[in-house]
Amino acid sequence: MTSATQRVYLHIGLPKTGTTSLQELLWHNQDALTSDGVSFPGYDLGAHHRAVADVHPGRYGGWKEKRTPGSWNWLVEQARAFDGATLISSELLAPASPEEAEQVVSSLSFAEVHVVCTVRDLARQIPSVWQENVKTRQSTSYPDLLASLRNGELDDTARLFWDYQDLPRVLETWGAGIPADRVHVVTVPPRGGRPDVLWERFAGLLGLDPAKYETDIPHYGNFSLGYPETEFLRRINASLPDRFPWLQYARRVKDDFAAHTLSARSGRSSIPLPKQDQDWVRETAERYIERVRDTGYHVVGELEDLRPAAPRGDEPATADDLTPSEAEIGEIAMESVTDLLRHPAGSRRMMKRKPPQQAKALRLRQFVMRMSDQYPQVMAARRAYWRARAKLGR
Repeated sequence: MTSATQRVYLHIGLPKTGTTSLQELLWHNQDALTSDGVSFPGYDLGAHHRAVADVHPGRYGGWKEKRTPGSWNWLVEQARAFDGATLISSELLAPASPEEAEQVVSSLSFAEVHVVCTVRDLARQIPSVWQENVKTRQSTSYPDLLASLRNGELDDTARLFWDYQDLPRVLETWGAGIPADRVHVVTVPPRGGRPDVLWERFAGLLGLDPAKYETDIPHYGNFSLGYPETEFLRRINASLPDRFPWLQYARRVKDDFAAHTLSARSGRSSIPLPKQDQDWVRETAERYIERVRDTGYHVVGELEDLRPAAPRGDEPATADDLTPSEAEIGEIAMESVTDLLRHPAGSRRMMKRKPPQQAKALRLRQFVMRMSDQYPQVMAARRAYWRARAKLGR
């Protein structure tokens, strides 16, 4: 039976719509959120992603961290024990099939389930998604991605993109059986505005005062590469052997080499959408806007935010015009090797560790979590603590 006070907000993505920044901000303010009646459970930033990999092993079977098995049930148990609102956030939920979405929603039947989808205009999404895909070991080139999307054929390249980015399909899948006013579409504001607008919209949806929370925090998960550096990384991906494991890639290639060596030499310029692709992208955006408006979903922000900005006029005619020369690629390779020799692999990741006091608190939390898994009495005590703390906070 659904509790009158328990709510679960499923933040399902979309990827590259500020999800990582929001997740880091929420985790940084975890205790303050709990005091205000909103639980963001987990003992590190990967907890919710591991939980999705656990509940959908057929889709994310390569996620072989030791803490993955059982992590979805643990997350559900935290939501069940908390007398208030719980937020679960992972863009890995976006491509779920109807059966996978129903499995997740059914496991939360004790609460009133809300679906939250952050969205951004497609003209910015496409190049951003391509760069992120390269940072997660894919080797499809930017021209090949655009050609697949432009042709409208669902080959493997296009299917992977639209699985995560087809907004009407994602909303229809997750909104099945949920009232439209509990499906929340949070729009990302246009480029150039105040940086906290997305957080203000997201916090307002949860009934929180955004000004109460610390937002000036380091965002370790976010870094950008220029087009030449992304293309160089793509070529590295293509040359890596299949037996190179994902977790090793994530640590050594993405979080160390790309995040530090390559990003340090990248400019701030974004990857443009070529003129060849601007018309069909605008048409697709208009279709998305119309679909969201017609379904009656709750929009936080402005649907106008999904309309691409007018082209500047200096965009390349095609993506092939962006291809760096072999001399430029060689220069990136030489500078990268020099940087790696000066900074041993992994040394800079030490900078991302928490201060000693926070690290000690994290170890204590992990110990209590293990005890909760083994002893029902410990879990019962934690439930009582959460309920009391939530009531005091309210």
